[in-house]
Amino acid sequence: MALDTEDAARDEQLAVIRRLGPSERVRLAAEMSEEIRRISVDGERRRHPDLTETEARWAVLRRTWGAELAARVHMPVTRPG
Repeated sequence: MALDTEDAARDEQLAVIRRLGPSERVRLAAEMSEEIRRISVDGERRRHPDLTETEARWAVLRRTWGAELAARVHMPVTRPG
């Protein structure tokens, strides 16, 4: 499997994670999840600069959950003007 991390570095990362307690692992996972959401929204706004932050978040949600499920929870966003 091709990875962007050297084997030794990946092994050290895993060793550090294994030494964390349960609450630290949950915190780390939450931080990583939030970071990937931010990166996804930023990418959507770079591809579509006319989108508002909210619209970009919904676009990511549609891509992540699928259009049908996202539509079931989507509150239409209206733009001023």
